[in-house]
Amino acid sequence: MVLSTSLVESEYSIAAVSKLTGVSCHALRVWERRYGFPLPSRSAAGHRRYGLDQVVTLRKLIAYVQQGRAISDVVADFKAGKIVVEADTPSPSNDHEGDDPLLSPFLEHVLNGDIISADELFEQLGERLGIEELIVKVIAPAFTETGERWFRRRCDIYQERFISVYLRRKLDSMIEGARASNSSAARIVVIGTVQGDRHEGGILMANLLMERRGWRVINLGVDLPVREYAKAVARIHPHALALSFVLSRNVNKRFEELSQIKDVPVFVGGRSILNYQSLARRYGLIPLPGSIESAIALMGQELALRTPQ
Repeated sequence: MVLSTSLVESEYSIAAVSKLTGVSCHALRVWERRYGFPLPSRSAAGHRRYGLDQVVTLRKLIAYVQQGRAISDVVADFKAGKIVVEADTPSPSNDHEGDDPLLSPFLEHVLNGDIISADELFEQLGERLGIEELIVKVIAPAFTETGERWFRRRCDIYQERFISVYLRRKLDSMIEGARASNSSAARIVVIGTVQGDRHEGGILMANLLMERRGWRVINLGVDLPVREYAKAVARIHPHALALSFVLSRNVNKRFEELSQIKDVPVFVGGRSILNYQSLARRYGLIPLPGSIESAIALMGQELALRTPQ
């Protein structure tokens, strides 16, 4: 059991740990104060610095929280030795269970600007895996890996932007194909992110998966005030509103605004929701913790329960 950064170099900022684990910066500070984990070291300037062992441990503990356990109980079990994290667990950069072995060479091609080779690999992956597995094993891990490399200064900003734009272009193309095949939509869902959140990858992947499940998706993009979603719901009359929260700024205010939308169920997912499930329910919202695939499955179950037989 490791509660400090003694085993490895303390190289991760709190923002990097938040990105790698899905736990908001606010929650990391609260957990440190309440439960004594994770305990970071401090840089010369007084900033928190976390070790690789802590990132790996957090990832494992969060998996228990996603299954419905309270973080206080999970941390207590970890400290008591009931939850064991192997000391030789690989680096987060290589710890994407189920990723395709061609992911790394694919990313290298894009990082180096070799789009022809990247396109060839992407096509091979698509033919072998199919779209659903392509998202799970290649696209989602590629977004995460790119963010990790940028945080650890293993790629330049232009390279991170290059990969993000490349992946968005691929998703846009697949979404158009799925929409063309989806001639009779069973449900209409409005999706997007709220004001201040510009992370688009998650909603594009969700858009694609929803269209492939026969839903018509109206994607309003990123950084949109809640009042505009309210107008869209009033005009379009969708079956649901689903919003992604990657950042955790002003969550309480955004949830309060969303609670005023009464005409449709409002689902909230994304990286930050793991830490705000109780708050979301308090405002009458439906939290969707976990992966994009599981979130959409939960949405489908909830909407089926609300549909008159």
